[in-house]
Parts: sequence; structure tokens; C-alpha cells
Amino acid sequence: MNPKITEWFDQYLSGQMSEKEQTEFINTLNENSELKKHFEEYQLLINSFKSYHQKNEIENKFNQWYADEMQYSSKNVKKIWWSVSYIAASVALLVTLTGIWLYESLNKQTKKQSTEISYLKKELKQIQNQQNTLVRNIKKIQEKTYAPANSQSTGFVFAPHYILTTFHSIQNADSIFVENDFQVRTQAQLIYTNKDLDVAVLYAPQMNAKPNFYFSNAIHHLGNRVFTLGYPTNQLVYNEGYISAMNGYNNDSAYYQITMSLNPGNSGGPLFTNTGELIGMIVSKNINMEGVAFALKSSMLYTLKDSLPADSIKSVWMKAFRKKSSQNVSIQNIKPFVLNIYVYQKSI
Repeated sequence: MNPKITEWFDQYLSGQMSEKEQTEFINTLNENSELKKHFEEYQLLINSFKSYHQKNEIENKFNQWYADEMQYSSKNVKKIWWSVSYIAASVALLVTLTGIWLYESLNKQTKKQSTEISYLKKELKQIQNQQNTLVRNIKKIQEKTYAPANSQSTGFVFAPHYILTTFHSIQNADSIFVENDFQVRTQAQLIYTNKDLDVAVLYAPQMNAKPNFYFSNAIHHLGNRVFTLGYPTNQLVYNEGYISAMNGYNNDSAYYQITMSLNPGNSGGPLFTNTGELIGMIVSKNINMEGVAFALKSSMLYTLKDSLPADSIKSVWMKAFRKKSSQNVSIQNIKPFVLNIYVYQKSI
């Protein structure tokens, strides 16, 4: 339980409040049935502890648990209470478990005090483990669950509503969803593909934010440091390396060869220089050479403008390119625009 709440309860129970404060305390309990319920439970628990002189020890351990689980951020008592309302049920359970433990420990206490102390620590640890498990279960219940996708990859927002990813990652998709830590899962529509360059453009109406980076058409050289952000797992992962060849697989000039440790799921991720210039998109890796991958150059992406299906898309596409980026972009500013892409297929 929140130390501020127990301190507030104790002031009333010990008669340390003024008459006005007592009136305000009672009015608050009458207005908040949940708070009143937990005060009554706390009062019963404290009365039991007083009988055996163990209130302070249990309360200190209880408060230490709370401090480890939650960060106290407000001085207003009512706001504090509502900020932890989602674990009210688990707190009530803990009170009940503590009462049961007290009853059993008193019936089983031995003549040696050292044995009593050892038993107390063991039981408290068991109760805390049960409480932690319950809190985790409550959080899982609150989270939405989704059916497993057939495949998972990376994409990134290059303009408001528009997402770039690889063609092979969404090929034969019946439905496509995107999400990250900044954007709840939302459906995206496939509006353009280029199989030869392995490019796909998605449209997501809810992705309205404008990225603060642009494709750079500047010349990049052998040995330039580069990095990418992607979803080889369910969390965003950073990888860095360098341009190890100016052409890709089989000397294909449309791609950079980069030395970087990548995994399935990184496909479709943006490729940046160490100064934050967006210079391409991760496409594939060489399975026969450790740490060798390939990225489609931004200059090749630019040439797709003439094959885009509508003038409105062409306009957006052109605005996403710059001859040279005008500012450095930090990883923190890039993160909101890198997306986990989930592909669902009715049949494979």
C-alpha cells in the first residue's frame, strides 16, 4: 500500500488529526467507497498487528514492496489513490493473505524467537511473489491480444499516412497491420508495388504524423558508417555497420552492400548514415557470408516516381526526397516512425 495512504490512515487512527482534518477525512471516505473499504480493511489489520506487536515490521515490508513496484509521482492523496486503482483488487487480496498468514503463524510459533523471524521472512517472500504474479496477470488481461501473424517485418513512415517496406514481406497478404510503441495497431492498405526493386508502399489513414527526416540523394562512400532500426523481434532493435561495397549482390548498382548483423524481420527497415541521413531501405542479407546485407539506394527509390499510380502519391513521393538532408536526426526522433508490420494470409 502507498506509504502516504497508510500514513494518512495512521494519523486518523492515532488521533493526530485536528477536528477539521478528521471531518475532511470522514467526508473523503464517504465520497470514495473503494478508499473507505481499504481503510476498514487496514484498520482491522492494524488492530490485529497491535495485539502481537508486529505492525511496524509488516508495514515496512509492505511499503518497501510498493516502492519497488510503483513510482510515487504526485503529492495529492486522491490522485495517488486513483493512479493505483488498477491494482486495488490485488491489494485487497494481499490484505487477506496477510491476515491468514498472521493467524497461522501465531498458532505455529515456537519458543525460539530466531525461528519466528526466519519463518516470517519466508512467508512474506511467498506473499510478495504471489502479489507480483497477480499484478502481472492483471496487466496481461488489460492488454489486447491478437492472432499470430503469418509473417512479420519492418517498415517506416516517409510521409504522413505513407509507409515504405519491401515487396517480398507483404507478397500475397490478405491484410496488413502496423504498430509500434507510439502507434496502436492499425490496418494499412497496399497501394503500390515494384517487384523488381522489392518495394511496396502502404497507406495508413491513422498515421498522420510527419517524419522529420528525408531521403538523401547525396553521394555516400565506401566505409561510411550506417545504422538501421527494425523489428527482428517484437521490440525495436538498433543495428550499426558500414558500407562495405558500393554495389549489391552480383554487382547490382541499385543496392549498397553493408556489413551489419541483421536477422529476419529487419527487411524494410530504414538505412541511415551516422549523421541521420536516410539513404536507403534494408532488403536482404547474404546467407553464405556472415554479416553481409543489402540495402536499396535512395537514388533508386527516387526513380520510381514515374511509375506511381496517382499524381497525389507522386507529389508526396517527391517531397520525401532532398538532395541533401538539412539537419541531423537523432535515433529518438526516428523511433516513432519505424513500424512493426504484421501480414496475415488466409492460405499460404
